[in-house]
Amino acid sequence: MKVLVNGIGITNSGGLIVLEKFFIECLEVESENIFVIILSKNPLISSLVDRYRVYQRFDFRVLEIRNYMHRLYFENFGFKDIIRECDIDLIYNFTGSAQPFLNCLQLVKIHNLLFYSNRLNKRYREKFKFFLWISQILFKSIVFRFMLKRTRYIEIQSKHIECSLSDFINTTDKRIFIKSDIDVVNSSFKAPKHYNFSKKIKFLYIVGPHFDYMHKNFIDFTRGMVRLIKLGFDFEIDITLTKDQLAQSTLWDKSLDAVTNFYGYLNDPRDVEALFRDNTVLISTSIIETLGLHVIEAIKNGILTITPKEYYANEVYGEDRYCYELFSDKSLSNTIMNILNDEDVITNKILVQQRHLRENEMNKFNNVIDIFSEVLNV
Repeated sequence: MKVLVNGIGITNSGGLIVLEKFFIECLEVESENIFVIILSKNPLISSLVDRYRVYQRFDFRVLEIRNYMHRLYFENFGFKDIIRECDIDLIYNFTGSAQPFLNCLQLVKIHNLLFYSNRLNKRYREKFKFFLWISQILFKSIVFRFMLKRTRYIEIQSKHIECSLSDFINTTDKRIFIKSDIDVVNSSFKAPKHYNFSKKIKFLYIVGPHFDYMHKNFIDFTRGMVRLIKLGFDFEIDITLTKDQLAQSTLWDKSLDAVTNFYGYLNDPRDVEALFRDNTVLISTSIIETLGLHVIEAIKNGILTITPKEYYANEVYGEDRYCYELFSDKSLSNTIMNILNDEDVITNKILVQQRHLRENEMNKFNNVIDIFSEVLNV
């Protein structure tokens, strides 16, 4: 088969991790498949491409995409030329877009739920952020939903994604494939870290430069930590942002500077893994996630996590976990206090989450080539 892989729009480390897993899956299958891979230029992409360019089945084409309109133009007109030139059988849209007017089979992978979340839309309304909602959500959501309504085959990473999509489009006429993008072999899971709450506890918050977007709900973390300081709690914060980034944000409280280690954005997975240490609790405050790879990696590395009491988190991380009510710093601080009283069962809590993650992912498609084959044979 000859597949055009549309990776335009991949910019962050999470997307790159999933993209590299796709490359590995392609190489695991002995075949004469050819993959024409279209990517937008950035330093992280260049490094990844350099590592995989040696494989003949990959034909990389890295482009300078100027803006969103340029992307739409190229995906519809530039792709038409590539399909003709390379005799493409299938377009694999890796970042949620589609080309409804091209006469070629397409599979759309949903990475981003920002345009399919009633919960998030409601939060914009509650905060009276109407113009921000228009600029960040509305225009793109109209385009992406138009594309998806005309798409027959959709790939998702978790069952909750289909539920979110069904609030906006009719999914009964779609063929939806649930695929794992997580390595869940036993050797990829680490033993639970050690917790001794007579010593100082660390709270870890992993986020990229988009921390101020509504869906990240960063203010919950800030308010929760400020509340702990007022309660006289002794702790440290490890955060993947710089001090300057936070100093310029209204979402941060400068009283937290004295207890915070500012690491900045970490590109190397090994640097992130080094933050998964004893007595560390990862906190995630996202209103919506497709997976939340930062939480997944924390669980795999034996770290205790606190996540929102939301359906997506129940589905991905399991129901037997520490959670809190969104938008409530009191709920977050109470959850932390509950953890302090549960020191004897922490190890078991982590193991339960690891087991859920392993079993949940093993019930999904494991290799994208199997999905390609099903689409092409339908």
